[in-house]
Amino acid sequence: MSMPDRTNPVRLPAWRTVVYEVALNGWRILRETVNDFSLWRIIEYPWATRALELQRGDLVLDVGSGTSSFPHMLAKEGVDVVVLELDAERVRWQLAKRRETAHPGDGRFFPLVASATQMPLRDGSVARIAAVSSLEHIPDDAAAGREIGRVLAHGGIAALTLPYTSSERREFFAGIRRFVQVELNAFVQEGKPGSFFRFYTDEDLQRVYVRPWQLAMGGVCGFGRSFLNWRYHETRLTRYWRRFVLKDLLLALIVHPLEERFDRSDPLYVMFTLRKR
Repeated sequence: MSMPDRTNPVRLPAWRTVVYEVALNGWRILRETVNDFSLWRIIEYPWATRALELQRGDLVLDVGSGTSSFPHMLAKEGVDVVVLELDAERVRWQLAKRRETAHPGDGRFFPLVASATQMPLRDGSVARIAAVSSLEHIPDDAAAGREIGRVLAHGGIAALTLPYTSSERREFFAGIRRFVQVELNAFVQEGKPGSFFRFYTDEDLQRVYVRPWQLAMGGVCGFGRSFLNWRYHETRLTRYWRRFVLKDLLLALIVHPLEERFDRSDPLYVMFTLRKR
């Protein structure tokens, strides 16, 4: 197998994520998304691609892929992707989408039904791991954190995005959807027992993902502060969240950078890298 060309980094700018989403799921995705592609993903996918320092021919383990288009976007850029997802139906969806949209020159695509808390992979066998808005849905996140550190190769990079709070979250989507608090900073949507959602403090991030394997944490940034989250997402305007994707592109390119520069309130999510020394 040829070695990746380290002089030609893979880039996935926000506008290209929208182009890929249309190519993968059709023009209707611009009117109403069908696979959770929205403002946060337009921010997360470009960041994760940069953070992983990817080249064509690299291999990425995408943890908790669900029905995300991110692994397909990476494959279109010539990156090999292992899709690791516990739900077998979602893995079948990923495989069907791959068969439907694959083209010559794409990276290879390996769907895998497995738990993030018990990965069927050797110690230190993966140089690049992505977990985009997935780990917060795992009740036993400590086990997932240990597994990420175990399979990450020495010198490898993991790019994670996780919900954040500086102290304590007592409510989530208050007055819009009924979420019940089940433990500190953790919620389940009423009537949907599988909808577990956890927020992390700085100490939680260190305890769950950094300290078990003494990983180096870096590249920390956030998104979704007082405007994009508190005046848009966690309000009744969230009914537009899955609609009109082009508005999300403008929010990601214009409002998000301004908010990150001038707004010091808590972000809804933090994005960061982990490296094994």
